[in-house]
Amino acid sequence: MRRWDLSSLGPSSEKEPPRAPGPDAPRVPRTGQQMPQVLFSTPECRAVVIPLERGGEIGDHQVRERAVVQVVAGQVTIESGGEVAECPAGTLVVFEPGESHAVKALEDSHLLLILAPWPAPGHDLASEGDRAEHLPANAAVDPLPPD
Repeated sequence: MRRWDLSSLGPSSEKEPPRAPGPDAPRVPRTGQQMPQVLFSTPECRAVVIPLERGGEIGDHQVRERAVVQVVAGQVTIESGGEVAECPAGTLVVFEPGESHAVKALEDSHLLLILAPWPAPGHDLASEGDRAEHLPANAAVDPLPPD
């Protein structure tokens, strides 16, 4: 068993340049101070933590995988299909593969993103080579030690 305390996450890692290709490249759009942290990757799913500062946005986008987003801390608005929802901590949202959506932080927030399956058919993994199912190099959040 591996486990993480998402409520106590520190600042995310940086890399030079921020969107360099390779196994540690973030796979979600980056704006401002947002730097996603991959917790783990398996063929079944990839778990990513996304910090968003107040006013930060993830512009309209879509992914090939099913995207499950949990607001771990803070509050965001999520827009999809003409609907806008305010989502406080504890909210869980599911997007179908290819469903367009955008996120804006109303206050400093942390989101947990699960992409499943990982990778979905047609996902460009050329930059990840044969490491797509392994823990990426920028997985800056180690699991908690066993009790």
